[in-house]
Amino acid sequence: MTSLSYTEISLASIGPVGTFDLSLQRQAMVSIPDAASLRVSCAEGAVWITLDHSTEDVVLQAGDVFTTPEHRRAIVYALKPSRIAVAAPVVAKKPVSRRQPVFSRAPRLPLAFSAVWA
Repeated sequence: MTSLSYTEISLASIGPVGTFDLSLQRQAMVSIPDAASLRVSCAEGAVWITLDHSTEDVVLQAGDVFTTPEHRRAIVYALKPSRIAVAAPVVAKKPVSRRQPVFSRAPRLPLAFSAVWA
């Protein structure tokens, strides 16, 4: 009888590099508490992925990638010895505009002119 191996991955454990690589023995499980926008890729072997409260499961073979927008826990189960990578979401940076606005505030009218319109 083989014992199950269990690991939990959080965004904090991914670290500043942005990727967490993990070798899994057959029947090992990995829990990802919030899989939203994380990228799970299978480098070798085969893994089964299920999301909490979902009726659809996914099997990744070597070279396959899984992402989800759902804020749910994901369980990754190794069907055979496997290597996976969990990558943090890539946040697109908003382009910085170097152009200055024509008016930084509403134009002011001369005092004499504004008295006519009052």
